[in-house]
Amino acid sequence: MLQTFLPSFLAPMLPTLIKEPFDSPDWIFEPKLDGYRAIAVIDATGKPSIWSRNHLPLESKFPTVLAAVNRLNLRSTILDGEIVALGSEGIPRFQLLQKWQKRPTAPVVYYLFDVLWRDGEDLTSQPVLT
Repeated sequence: MLQTFLPSFLAPMLPTLIKEPFDSPDWIFEPKLDGYRAIAVIDATGKPSIWSRNHLPLESKFPTVLAAVNRLNLRSTILDGEIVALGSEGIPRFQLLQKWQKRPTAPVVYYLFDVLWRDGEDLTSQPVLT
């Protein structure tokens, strides 16, 4: 069931180009983490899958992230986040992430930005902050 909604959740993940930087108390900004944006979909049985913004499966590339999402013991949930590899100083480095797929040498983490769906309920119309 959740797989049906996946494309609609991935569409807002694409960045929007603007001419000048801005700041506004009405906006929440996510930091640029230099990784792979990823949607984790956990079905009604608790089985997780992870998808790129281009609708490509990421489970085989990042089995440790899949295992971590599985340990959350969630059902009928969609999470929005970014998979990154951390350098020795704790800063995400895209080069490390690319190398990790061939030879894991750095910690890989899944930074969670948002819960889009939980227990069968679409949360995308809910306020991020209360």
